[in-house]
Amino acid sequence: MLTSPLTRREFLGSAAVAGGWLVFGPRSARCAAHTVEGDGMKLEPFDYRGVTLDAGPLRRQFDQVREFYRRIPNDDLLKGFRARAGRPAPGVELGGWYSRDNGNIFGQVVSALSRMYAATEDEACRDKAAALVEEWGRCLGSDGYGFYSHKTTGKVYTFDKLVAGLVDASVYGHIEAAAPLLRRFVDWGEKNLDRGRLYANADGEGSPNVAGSEWYTLPENLYRAFLATGDARYRDFAELWEYTQFWDLLARKADIFAPRADGQRTEQYHAYSHVNSLSSAAAAYLVKRDQRYLDTLVGAYEFLQTQMFATGGYGPRESLMPVDRIPAELREAGNHFETQCGSWAGFKLAKYLIRFTGDARYGDWIERLIYNGIGASLPITDDGRVFYYSSYKIDGACKTPYGDGWSCCSGTHPLAVADFHDLIYFHGDNELAVNLYTSSTVDWMCGKTPVTLRQFTHFPDEDTLLIAVVAARPAEFTLRLRVPGWLAGPMPVEVNGTPLAGTPDAKHWVSIRRIWQSSDTLRVKFPQRLTSCPIAAVAAELNSAVPHPAAIMRGPVVLAVRSPEGPPHRRIDLAHLDDELVPSPGEALTYHVKHAAHRVPATEEGAGSADPTLLVRPFYTYREGEQYFMYLDPAAGE
Repeated sequence: MLTSPLTRREFLGSAAVAGGWLVFGPRSARCAAHTVEGDGMKLEPFDYRGVTLDAGPLRRQFDQVREFYRRIPNDDLLKGFRARAGRPAPGVELGGWYSRDNGNIFGQVVSALSRMYAATEDEACRDKAAALVEEWGRCLGSDGYGFYSHKTTGKVYTFDKLVAGLVDASVYGHIEAAAPLLRRFVDWGEKNLDRGRLYANADGEGSPNVAGSEWYTLPENLYRAFLATGDARYRDFAELWEYTQFWDLLARKADIFAPRADGQRTEQYHAYSHVNSLSSAAAAYLVKRDQRYLDTLVGAYEFLQTQMFATGGYGPRESLMPVDRIPAELREAGNHFETQCGSWAGFKLAKYLIRFTGDARYGDWIERLIYNGIGASLPITDDGRVFYYSSYKIDGACKTPYGDGWSCCSGTHPLAVADFHDLIYFHGDNELAVNLYTSSTVDWMCGKTPVTLRQFTHFPDEDTLLIAVVAARPAEFTLRLRVPGWLAGPMPVEVNGTPLAGTPDAKHWVSIRRIWQSSDTLRVKFPQRLTSCPIAAVAAELNSAVPHPAAIMRGPVVLAVRSPEGPPHRRIDLAHLDDELVPSPGEALTYHVKHAAHRVPATEEGAGSADPTLLVRPFYTYREGEQYFMYLDPAAGE
């Protein structure tokens, strides 16, 4: 699932200036980066540095994705650029969107490789990113033209991705060639990009007007370039593209679907790009510290809660729409969540909000997307077909790869997975915060004292967590643990076997202030229960004890039903799930139905017996082509 950009003071405090561009020093110095007092930020992510994914599902998915993108031949990625520049162009056409030059993902691949290098110090990632950037630079036109072909679809969108790639290549990959190439490419953009700034009404399927689309995602990476260099030209060009009309509606908590002052109205918005545009508002806040940008982010988050499915996904038919239309989409649509891009946009927005407000509640969304969005994906295919859409269709669905290769989500896929490293921990002034509960290690400097914290857990399969703290010398700091919104009761915490109150504060953390010694250990337990979760639009409008349709959850994990004999809508009682479902021995988060009364015709022989055809297990366990039922509705026909 962008990194949260660093402020310029942070760059100056932890980097060496080289040729007008800031290049990070050794990893140990990067791990020592500290929030600058008075910079207005509440908590900071680790910006990919100092965090290790240990054995577990996040590490497995990251390793698979890293290996896939490392082995795409450079000649194939560069073929069109070289041909357009009149240079020898060996390699083969990748095909799909890539060869058609439809939102080309080259810049995203460079970004992902650079971030993966920052997270892991894998030199193969850096070397590949450097080779791609340098060869791309040789293909720039004399005027700075840098697209794959002369028939690029959505130039502003692709321009943004290439700018991001160059910024990340320098900031995370330490690739010296990136800075001058960025200047040349932005020169071209300042002179040639279409500034029509269409309001981007979605068409009937929720897709934006491609010709001038997604200009509103551009400021983020231009502001990041300014924060990295101090060059005001990037800031000024970013400001030109701000999406003020949309952002101001969200800041005022106005109805974004209502008629506007000019008499125009937008009945639906392209979901991913509009959520992604909020990262541009966040970057503007980093630069200007204007409260209206933060109001935009908070208002947007509250609005998105009305749009959200149990998985954390949003945007059926790739659209944000009035809430009263969403329930019908479970019956009519099959493309309920643009999984890769939507997870990435959600990660960024929630991460910015944690950073700016210090509130842990935004971490709940990250957690849902980890397990039920990007983490429930199929692996990308060899021809670049990604798990584009998640389907929650009420009459059953299957996971399938997208029909075309190298789509936009094929570029976002490695970015979202690289972001795993930047979502787990945050730090502040003498405080270390744990946002996600997953096997991992973080190295942190508490003042001048090196501190290592390591999580040992099989969560969510198990409900316990052990944390080990190792400090070079006794160190006083506050350790914060996110208190999830899905807890079924208080979250017990023990330090060295001594129970603590574990009472959450106003910002949803359990905070432990003490002088930490090496070999201090914490034990945390997460009380969980089975719950039914209607989509927000249904829950808001219905007063019944169990509104329908609803999905089954345990903690942050969405469960889906395998039902070979047809839809199971009337065969599971959503109002009594703890009595209804019995764990399957030896299978984590997997359940059988305990009894069958009122769901199948009762007979003397079968009344009250288990229904052996139903299996309830995590959505993320379903394989390609395996049918599942996520949302259940007793009123639906079977």
